[in-house]
Amino acid sequence: MTPVSYDDAYKVMQEIFEDLADDLGEDEIDLKPESKVLDLGVESISLVYLISELQQNYGLGDQLFRKMREEDQLLKDMTVDDILKAVVALSARQNA
Repeated sequence: MTPVSYDDAYKVMQEIFEDLADDLGEDEIDLKPESKVLDLGVESISLVYLISELQQNYGLGDQLFRKMREEDQLLKDMTVDDILKAVVALSARQNA
């Protein structure tokens, strides 16, 4: 599997948020790298779904959740950019 690019991960994240917005009957979510995920107006269970979908999409197992736990990062404090960079880094490590 080829390493994930930042832009590819961003597009996948946008698709996940679009699906979440549709499922929740919400307006389109304005996804910006500097946005804190908690400020995007979705429930915390939806944020867990987001991480799970990213892991599944890129075959990361539970590595993203483990990385967050190891680095003592709370999902509510992370930005979109933090998550994207973590996905790219884990993908690169997995493909090294």
